[in-house]
Amino acid sequence: MDGNDQPSNNGSWQFQSNGSPSETAVVTPRSVATPPTGPDGTISWTASEFVAHQKTPGWYALLGIGAVTATALILLITGDVITAVVILLGAAAFGALAARTPRELPYRLDQSGLTIGDRHHSYREFRSFSVSVEGAVRSITFLPLKRFAMLTTVHYDPTDEEKIIDLLSNHLPFEERKRDPIDSLMWRIRF
Repeated sequence: MDGNDQPSNNGSWQFQSNGSPSETAVVTPRSVATPPTGPDGTISWTASEFVAHQKTPGWYALLGIGAVTATALILLITGDVITAVVILLGAAAFGALAARTPRELPYRLDQSGLTIGDRHHSYREFRSFSVSVEGAVRSITFLPLKRFAMLTTVHYDPTDEEKIIDLLSNHLPFEERKRDPIDSLMWRIRF
């Protein structure tokens, strides 16, 4: 375990960047009811649905200033009130999403697919998978077969990586994936 892994008393693995609570991903690798690898090759764990970045009041102030500036520019250049209102509503929605805290979800991988909470995803829904490393936080991204389907990303304890990748490799090809510009922007603005 390196200096960024913070074990807690409930068996959880928690990442905190540079020892500060600005980024947090909590992964509980072992469920009490289910062993980490079942007799049928099932792997179960509990993790947060996304990495939460703490936003300071200054972050929200910059969002507000940016939204007001963009709205003023649109009104001055085009005079379009509807677009100006849409910018303000979009900024408000973006701020509300940014304030959301991640839920702890149970994850299960077995021979039929991935189960997140109560929702099961068959391996046939995915084209491939890739592994992302953001500091001490590791995640697997499932690339969908459908063109406009959302990517499915799951976080996990790095100690379980070999078991998880071995199981997935039996069903899906591994694909090296670079972070796209939107992902890079969201990481940079701490969304």
